[in-house]
Amino acid sequence: MAEVKYIGSTERIYPVYKLIPLTAHLAANDITAEQALAGSGITTAHLSDPYFFISRQQVTTVFDNFLRLAPGRTSPLELGASFHLTDYGFYGYALLSSATVRDAVNFGLAYRELATPIVDLELDESGADAVWIIRALPDFTLHEAMERFVQEYQSGILLSLHKSVSGNAFRLSSASFAFSAPAGAAHYHSVLNCPIEFDAASTELRFDKAWLERRPLGSHTITFQLVQDACHEMLDRIDGGRGVVGEIYRRLLGQSGQFASLEEMAVRLGLHSRTLRRKIISEGSTYQKIVDEVKFKLATTYLTRTEMTHESISERLGFSDASSFRRAFKRWAHVSPNEFRKRP
Repeated sequence: MAEVKYIGSTERIYPVYKLIPLTAHLAANDITAEQALAGSGITTAHLSDPYFFISRQQVTTVFDNFLRLAPGRTSPLELGASFHLTDYGFYGYALLSSATVRDAVNFGLAYRELATPIVDLELDESGADAVWIIRALPDFTLHEAMERFVQEYQSGILLSLHKSVSGNAFRLSSASFAFSAPAGAAHYHSVLNCPIEFDAASTELRFDKAWLERRPLGSHTITFQLVQDACHEMLDRIDGGRGVVGEIYRRLLGQSGQFASLEEMAVRLGLHSRTLRRKIISEGSTYQKIVDEVKFKLATTYLTRTEMTHESISERLGFSDASSFRRAFKRWAHVSPNEFRKRP
């Protein structure tokens, strides 16, 4: 099979959520987790580690194993439809506790990186129905069998998420797929329970817009706020994991109080300082901006989660004195450290 290519595909910055239901489903068909994970660099122990992160390349390796090990045993559509919101951890709980289904959709799209996106998703409300449009990611080149796999898989996941949020009464109006009907396509009708078109211009799932205005089954304002905060922190971790800026970000966070100069960081990364500076600029940042962002993130953590004094925080973050820290913090947050700490 052709190689999967993706910009940043080897960066291990995504939660392991998406693989757990897949390996469990394979296990039910007498295919071991070790077989499913072969060649991916992921072990069975990693699947139960909430702090283990994977790359898109690892995900597609496991998908390829599925295609090789389970041809004809189960369809990706059925596999996706077996997903549960809890398979997505905090991300799933946020969807379930949103105020309306529309809010859940907006949250889901805004925080999609937490679900390790393998396709591009758009919700179009310009017509009579709401329409999920599923496309290939513009910089994610897949072989034909994998492209079909991910579109089927995502279609099943979307149906499952809607049913989890709205209940089993949720129905699609119709569905279309941008590929030919497979041999024995009856399972498409049994899973989707709606009119289906193959060889369409694009893969789309349509449903009544009225569903968007309903309250999810688990709607709860306080729960949503709590899990949204957790999701935001996780998204920050993912965003901080990209490219050379992400690598610098991780290294600085891992050595609190020891903020290397650009030249020292270049040595650690095996680069010339001019090369590192060019790479940082090409990613839209500067070295000082990265250091300031790390210091600000650490400062907000110390202020909200500890009783550390300004003097202690100042020393931990490498400032000459507490007043220098307070001036810097007010420049970053537009409020003083004391005002920030008093916020609810």
